[in-house]
This record gives sequence, C-alpha cells and structure tokens, in this order.
Amino acid sequence: MKRKIIDIDEEKCTGCGLCIPDCPEGALQIIDGKARLVSDLFCDGARRMYRDLPGGGDLRRRTGG
Repeated sequence: MKRKIIDIDEEKCTGCGLCIPDCPEGALQIIDGKARLVSDLFCDGARRMYRDLPGGGDLRRRTGG
C-alpha cells in the first residue's frame, strides 16, 4: 500500500527547526543544519506538516512505501 510521507526541499531548508515540534512521530531531526526525515517508517504524513517555512523552505507530501 502506498502512503503519503513528508518530502523536505533540502535546498530551501534553512534549518530553522520549526517543523520538528510539529512532527508527533519524531520522524524529523536537524542534521548538519538541515531538517531530515530520519525514518519514513515513523512518518504518518500528518496534514499539519504541509506548510511553507521561513526562507522559502517547505514540506510537501510524496508517495512512500
């Protein structure tokens, strides 16, 4: 079954960390100054995560495994 998970535009990510507390599953971390999805197994694709962030960064849904 395909499901929706977070897609981080790493080129636009400023590392502000605003996305981290929005993720109830703990699937995001700041690594080397950028937000990273550390495990797509944890990601539940919560709608509250899909938003624009400072500096033009954004989080969008993509189809995952």
